Amino acid sequence: MEREFFIDIEPEVRIRYRRSEPPPPLRYAILLEVLVAGRWTVVRLWDNAHAVDEHHEHSYTPRAGKQPPMTLAFRSVNEAMAAAIRRARTNWREFLKQWEADND
Repeated sequence: MEREFFIDIEPEVRIRYRRSEPPPPLRYAILLEVLVAGRWTVVRLWDNAHAVDEHHEHSYTPRAGKQPPMTLAFRSVNEAMAAAIRRARTNWREFLKQWEADND
């Protein structure tokens, strides 16, 4: 079973945080989302969907959707999740600008 949490950044920007139940969490997905026309839309994704020790960061574009991953190195799932949440909170404006640039 998965746990799902939301971290509100702005009224129309949030982090959706999903992970497998502990101990310890094995799978996770951290999504930076923006509210567009009444629907939450993914701007950036961090996950380990392919393997427990294979951590990815995906950007999204409005036209092409999910982009190929950038592979990240972490010692643990907990370290990867914490880094993803920190990166989403710190850089959400930059990620949103990159996502919006694809609409031009």
